[in-house]
Amino acid sequence: MKPKPLDQTERLIIRLLQEDGRMPTAEMARRLSISEPTVRKKLSQLTQEGRVRIRATADPVDLGYEASAFIGIDVERNAIIKVAKVLQQYSFVDSVAVTTGPYDLIIKACFETLRDLYDFILVELAAVDGIKDSNSLMILQNIKTDGLIGVAGLEDGPNNESQDNKP
Repeated sequence: MKPKPLDQTERLIIRLLQEDGRMPTAEMARRLSISEPTVRKKLSQLTQEGRVRIRATADPVDLGYEASAFIGIDVERNAIIKVAKVLQQYSFVDSVAVTTGPYDLIIKACFETLRDLYDFILVELAAVDGIKDSNSLMILQNIKTDGLIGVAGLEDGPNNESQDNKP
């Protein structure tokens, strides 16, 4: 069942949390000109429904990871979800996505050393049933890694230009 669309207040709460995930509900209420109990109720619903997760993000280098890579994985058609579930269990795998194009899955993973990346590709991936082939793309420099995306229905983009102004 598709979740109900977010209302404008919920979208604004999410935008504020993107600015500061530790923003007090009283500050959100003040900035949105609504009551604090309303903010608390909506925030509680959003988190209980799994529509919002509040977490810390850190630079992989600061966490001791020397190498990061996107890895495109070609999988037997009947094994895509099974393989994705196996890959998501690795603590160093940041994301797993089912894709169109030359790869069935693309993962982003961080490794303490290049040797760890090498071992993962040649030993661990090779042992996963259903994987036919893989291709790694080393990340040389991360430009945007904050995990923040604009909130649909709100102004967004460079200098807060509305998306409606796009050609």
